[in-house]
Amino acid sequence: MRLKVGLAVAGAALAALLTAALGIGAGPAPTLSVSPDSGFPDKVYTLQLPHSATVKPGQVSVTENGDPVTGLGVAAPGVSNGVTLLVDASKSMTGKPIKGAMNAARAFMAERNPDLPVAVVAFNPNVNVLTDFSTDKHALAVAVGKAPPLAYGTHVYDALEQVAQMAQDKGFARSTVVLLSDGQELGSNATYAEALSALQDAHVRVISVGLSSRFFDATTLKNLARNTGGSYVEAKSAAQLTPIYTAIGAKLSSEYTVSYRSLLPPSREAAVKVSVAGFSPAKATYTTPAINFSPQGTFNQGWFDSVVASPYLMVFVIVAVLGLLAFAVISALDVRSRSMKRRMAHYVNIPSEEEGKARRAEVGAMLAERAERKFRSYRWWQSFERDVEIADFSASPLTLLGWTLIGGVLGSMVFAILLHSLWGLLVGLVAPVVTRYVVSTRLARLRAAFAEQLPDNLDVLAGALRSGHSLVGAMGVMVDGAAEPSQGEFRRVMQDEQLGVPIDEALMVMSTRMANEDLEQVSLVTRLSREAGGNTAEVLDRVVDNIRGKMDLRRLVKVLTAQGKMARWILTALPVVLAGWILVINPSWLNPLWQTTLGNAALVLWVVLLLIGSFMLKKITEIVV
Repeated sequence: MRLKVGLAVAGAALAALLTAALGIGAGPAPTLSVSPDSGFPDKVYTLQLPHSATVKPGQVSVTENGDPVTGLGVAAPGVSNGVTLLVDASKSMTGKPIKGAMNAARAFMAERNPDLPVAVVAFNPNVNVLTDFSTDKHALAVAVGKAPPLAYGTHVYDALEQVAQMAQDKGFARSTVVLLSDGQELGSNATYAEALSALQDAHVRVISVGLSSRFFDATTLKNLARNTGGSYVEAKSAAQLTPIYTAIGAKLSSEYTVSYRSLLPPSREAAVKVSVAGFSPAKATYTTPAINFSPQGTFNQGWFDSVVASPYLMVFVIVAVLGLLAFAVISALDVRSRSMKRRMAHYVNIPSEEEGKARRAEVGAMLAERAERKFRSYRWWQSFERDVEIADFSASPLTLLGWTLIGGVLGSMVFAILLHSLWGLLVGLVAPVVTRYVVSTRLARLRAAFAEQLPDNLDVLAGALRSGHSLVGAMGVMVDGAAEPSQGEFRRVMQDEQLGVPIDEALMVMSTRMANEDLEQVSLVTRLSREAGGNTAEVLDRVVDNIRGKMDLRRLVKVLTAQGKMARWILTALPVVLAGWILVINPSWLNPLWQTTLGNAALVLWVVLLLIGSFMLKKITEIVV
């Protein structure tokens, strides 16, 4: 009997000590502490009532310097917060420790405010949610009714991350984790910094309870409690856990959150008094922050201010818009005739009267004509205009130039915004390169098709000559059966001949347009036929044999150099692809290239040697036949 009385007295004394350690007010006076969420002018306090006391929001009043505050809010336990009992279920808890932990959890439930939601979670290498946040007495009793399965490993940080996410998912303004462990953290995938960040983001405080053992290390538990605004309590034995959890349950069940908006001016001492019906007032003081009128330098600009709202980008946009409008007007007025008469002007002179009529008919296109004449003074424009005309684009060169500018401007703006840097404007310089590449590719494809069709067309021409047709008549027979682009080009020769241009000169013009040296032989044959006569069909047969022989040789060279060309592309692309892959998997490996002088020099040398090597391989594999 005396032993029981002694244990009861010891338990009561320990509970009293724990009450003081946890900050629970002794006697009838409530306590007032600043919440970590508090700021200015929005103030938030935690009102701790005496053991198991409850009040209604209407029984609480707050004054600052004697004046009632505005926007007062009083949140009872469970209104916007919850509690998680996080229990260590590692193998070191076998026996009395885990039994004491579950007894303590049941003692906490006995002290719990009925409106306070509680979750119970056990952890080892796995995080076992025994029950999610609930106020159901039966569900909570089942969760703490028996000990969870134990396993090797103490993954404290992983468990804290998960319970923080649970609290955040519930939308609690503030939550509390009561963490019990008898050993040090061991084996978590998460780090201490990650766990602490998750707790702070979810507004979770940790009340750490350490159970002494031979594996015990209180450092982690103390740091978690200190950095989250909680507290730390240590139990020397499993039997001491029950009074500790009883005190914690009483504390959390009588915690109220008081919030309001302060109207005090800057640099003013504030005396806060919270009056609760039936209790002595709780008091706190603070000083309202001062307003700093000293100059603070320039404002920190985000990427939007430095890029999108940059004056340089604004000037670029204005100039680009004006330029695009000018090109739009020119393109709209570009009604350049593609009639026979205009095409004839490249080879014959148009009578002055006809020319005058044509000019008067094109008064509406004056701006476009002037712009074109201006561009024609540049050699690059002459080459571009010729290539566009030969490649048979539906749009005029001036229109293509306008669309190139539009694409360049839009690309520059998009990449400047995506890259958060004005360097993105340089992307617009790629637009002319792309346009030139498209024109060149289409032109090369057309010329290659013409070269492939040429021997067959000349065979038809020779056959028509043998059947008794004149050279022009035989060419007409050939044109009727030819495919594009040969049909259009040879028809152009016939039209020029009808306009008085010698057929050999017309063929030389076509040879230049198609970049085909074989046509020079055909031109020479027609000239000899015109000046000296002879068996033109037989000469054409020999020309065809010569052309086919050269084509076979070109194909052979192409096959023999294919491996070298492929090697050039692979060797050129391999370093670039490898560097890109490293940037994806571990960018820090390449930091010396960007951040050191030696690395910058090596990078420049790498680019130069790569270009030189690619150029040399290109020259080796480019064999002109």
